[in-house]
Amino acid sequence: MVIYIKKKYILVILLSLVFSCKEEKKDKYKNLSSTEYFSIATNLKNLKNIEKHKINDSLYKVKGLFNNYIINGYVNKNNVRISWWSVSDINTKDLLAKLDYKLIENKEFVNQFILFKKGKIDTLNSKFYKFSKTRNSAKYKFYMPIQTDEIRSEGKLNYRYFFRGKIKKHLECIGIKNKNIFNCEFQIPKGSYPNDLIIQGNFWEMFQLKNGNIGQNDIYISDTLK
Repeated sequence: MVIYIKKKYILVILLSLVFSCKEEKKDKYKNLSSTEYFSIATNLKNLKNIEKHKINDSLYKVKGLFNNYIINGYVNKNNVRISWWSVSDINTKDLLAKLDYKLIENKEFVNQFILFKKGKIDTLNSKFYKFSKTRNSAKYKFYMPIQTDEIRSEGKLNYRYFFRGKIKKHLECIGIKNKNIFNCEFQIPKGSYPNDLIIQGNFWEMFQLKNGNIGQNDIYISDTLK
């Protein structure tokens, strides 16, 4: 009877340690934003069982594990994250997040992040853009993470375009906001379509919260019309 009780207590202690370790792991990241958390998950230093395959002299595809996630993405020859990365559940293989990395002033920058819920894009908590065009205009939709205690916000796209060796700079499009989506539409230069037209720029949102704090979001764009 005494031996049984000791074994029982040992089992309880072991189970307590396991669950406390799991809670500690959760608590470690609980105050991080989605961008910060997934930046940790895609950091090569934090990955296990890394596979790296050369695509060309300047691009490599990598795959690894982080906690309960499968991580896929791309790095350049200096192991700097670039292009789109994905985070999937190791058990269900469900896609949980995608991150778009840009190299800005020699630093990695999460330009866009898309979160998924039950296979669908969580448009209220993601930051990304969609682009479409007609014969005469270019249309952008910028999805920004919703701020529940926001009292005001504004957004605008500063852009330039290139075609036939010409550059037109310092152009601006004010975003028309609908919930957490900013819409920008502007005319395509006459004679540029169907010739290649490259649009580059930066969308910038500034918002104010009820407590008086000011925040901002931005997205770099680069699109080619053909």
